Amino acid sequence: MEVTLVEAENRLGGKVWTETTDNLVIEHGPDSVINYRPEALGLARELGLGDSIEEVASSRVVYMRSGGKLRPLPASMGIILPARLWPFVTTGILSIPDKLRAGFDLVLPRKLSSGEDQSIGEFLAYRLGPAMVRKFADPLVGGIYGASVDDLSLDAVLPSLRQNEDDHRSLLLAARATRPRGPQKKGASPFRSLAGGMGTLIDSLAEANRNAGVEIVLGEQVEPSILDSGEYDHILLAGGVGSSKGLLADHVPEAAAILSQTPLSSSTVVSLAYDQDQVGTGAAAHGWLEAQVAPVSGITVSSAKWPGRAPEGTVLLRAFVPARLGAIAGAPDAELLSAVKSHLGEVMGVRGAPSMTRITRWTNVMPTYTVGHLTRTQAVEKALELTHVRIAGSAVHGVGLPDCIGSARRIVQSWKGLQS
Repeated sequence: MEVTLVEAENRLGGKVWTETTDNLVIEHGPDSVINYRPEALGLARELGLGDSIEEVASSRVVYMRSGGKLRPLPASMGIILPARLWPFVTTGILSIPDKLRAGFDLVLPRKLSSGEDQSIGEFLAYRLGPAMVRKFADPLVGGIYGASVDDLSLDAVLPSLRQNEDDHRSLLLAARATRPRGPQKKGASPFRSLAGGMGTLIDSLAEANRNAGVEIVLGEQVEPSILDSGEYDHILLAGGVGSSKGLLADHVPEAAAILSQTPLSSSTVVSLAYDQDQVGTGAAAHGWLEAQVAPVSGITVSSAKWPGRAPEGTVLLRAFVPARLGAIAGAPDAELLSAVKSHLGEVMGVRGAPSMTRITRWTNVMPTYTVGHLTRTQAVEKALELTHVRIAGSAVHGVGLPDCIGSARRIVQSWKGLQS
C-alpha cells in the first residue's frame, strides 16, 4: 500500500501529548492504558517498546474525597463493583443507609431483559441506589469520560454490566463470581504507562511509519473534495466527531447527520510542580477522586504514581476539570489556577507558588456516548458501506487509546481482505 497520513496540527498524537522540560514528564492527555485491553500495549511491543512498559511505582492507593475527608477506595474495588464484600461493608464513603440500599441488588429482578439501551446512571440507581451512582460511578466512570453517568450509554461504555446481570441477576453476586482467584498482588493496578510518557508511543509509531515509506503531512487541513477526487482507493477518518462530520457533510450527508447527534464536551488538565517541602503530609500516594462538590474531579500525584516523572524532591500533580463541573471549567486561566491551588492547599496542605504550571484545554473534542450510541454507530457504518471511506477512533468506537487502535486495525484488515 502507498499511504499518506494528513494531520491538521503541527504534531502527531491528538490528545496523546507528552512534554518533557526541566526533567519533568508532563502528560497533557492520558498518562496510561489498561493492561487487560491488549491493543495499545501490543502495539508498543511491536514497536520495540516492551522494555519501556512500566507499572505504577508503588502499591495502588487511590482515595475518594467524601464528607471532607480522603477515604481509601475499598480493597478489590473494580471500576464500579467490589469483588469482596467486607471492604465494601466497612468503607466510610457510604453511609449505613447507602449500604443497605445497595444490598437490595441481591433480591431485585433483572432490569435489562428488554434489551433496550439505557444510561449507566439509571441502571445503577435501580440496582445499587443513588448513593453508589453519586459517590462511586460518577467519579470513577464519569471522571474517565468527562460526563455524568446519567448521560452515558450502558451498552457503549460498560456493556459488561448487561452481561453481569444476564449471567447472575445481581451485580454484587456477579462481582464476587468474576473476581480473580488465587493470591493477588496487594494494591495491584491495571494501569500501565511507558517510560518517558505515552508520547513515546506516538514518536515510535511515527518513526516506524516513516521508515516504512508512509508520507506524513503535518499542519494541513484536509478538504472535503478529497473524498470525491478518486486520488485514494481508501480513506480512513480518525480525527474525531467534529472533523469527520465536516468532511462527510457533502459526500455522505446521512452519516454526517448521525455523527452530529454525538454531543461533544470539554475538559481541562492543570499540571503543577512543587518542591517536596511545600507539600503537607496529606498527600495521597497516587491521588484522589471527588465525590463531593469541588473545583476538580480528581487529582493525580504523577511523581508518586509513575517512576521518573519528576526529579527527586519535586512533586508533580495533575488536576482534572471537566465541563460537567460548571463555570469553573470555562474560567480564565488565572481564576482556574487559583481555584486549583486553593483546593490543593485545603486537601493536601500545599503552600506557596508552584515552580511549573501548565493548563491544557481540550475544547469540544470529548465525545459523549449517550443512550443509543451503538445503534447510531451501526447506522453510520451502513451509510458508509458502499463508499471507500471509513471512520475509526473516538467518533464511533471508543475514547480510549486501545479502542482507537483496535478500530483502525479492524478496518485496515478488511481492506487487506478486499485486496487479497
